[in-house]
Amino acid sequence: MIKIVAISDTHGSYQPLLDIYNKEFDADYFFHLGDFCIPDYLVKPFLAVKGNNDYSTEFPYKRDLNIKGLKVHLEHGDGFNFIANRRNYLKDLDCDLFIFGHTHQFYSGVFNEKTILVNPGSLTKPRDDIDGSYAVILIDDDNKIHVERKIYLY
Repeated sequence: MIKIVAISDTHGSYQPLLDIYNKEFDADYFFHLGDFCIPDYLVKPFLAVKGNNDYSTEFPYKRDLNIKGLKVHLEHGDGFNFIANRRNYLKDLDCDLFIFGHTHQFYSGVFNEKTILVNPGSLTKPRDDIDGSYAVILIDDDNKIHVERKIYLY
């Protein structure tokens, strides 16, 4: 079983990263989907992508990974192609797991009966709930993907 922890949109708050990293210490991967708004060295050990509010960072806008033979795509989710023509964009990517942020709202769903989409919401500035959230994504031995929303009290 592979465990992935995904967070997004912490907007200058460092403590939530530490809290989640310590709470979910047994995870295989930690992803930050952008708008961390703190120096890069504080974001590590999270594998991160740049958000629309991350101005002085060397993190890329997108990342493609292979995890257990599954194609995993990370991005903030504010790109023109994703916003303007989501269906074609996702179809062209042809990934198994698409993890993004930007909206500050938790989302988990399926596109085209193949791609699992996950937005962990925002730990510190949620727009869909009173409490912040993050996602725990489990890939089981049969490569089935399970997504769980976790609440974070900031």
